[in-house]
Amino acid sequence: MEDEEMHEVTVGHQGTLNFHVERTLRSPGTTIEDLTVTVELQGLRASKRVWDFDGWSALLSFFEGLAVNWRGWDGNKNFDSLEGDFRLSAKHDGHVRLSFELGEFDRPTPWAAKGELTLDPGEELTEAVEALRRLLAAPIK
Repeated sequence: MEDEEMHEVTVGHQGTLNFHVERTLRSPGTTIEDLTVTVELQGLRASKRVWDFDGWSALLSFFEGLAVNWRGWDGNKNFDSLEGDFRLSAKHDGHVRLSFELGEFDRPTPWAAKGELTLDPGEELTEAVEALRRLLAAPIK
């Protein structure tokens, strides 16, 4: 039996951030240009397809930076998607507080979902980085 191809990564446990790749939209050998980002937190659920043109290296770098500095950092570390429709901001206070904003801002009826997830520094963050690396690097068949 073959291993199932990885299509998504979920970060967090009390509230989640999910990154999903539609493999059917990719040509073999190409980088991932879009992720469906879904946030769930205390009755809130929002989902949107978000675009990027460098294989999501900035998103991966953002999470790698959090994992490398798991003992803490000063101020906020930030990630903004190419079109500004998905933003992350992380601060450290013994836990990693990950604020998110996901939305449609250039529509006749704009919407935004905002909230904060708490991640444990260390193992939970390391596992999230490894899973994201596999997701974003996974070749399609």
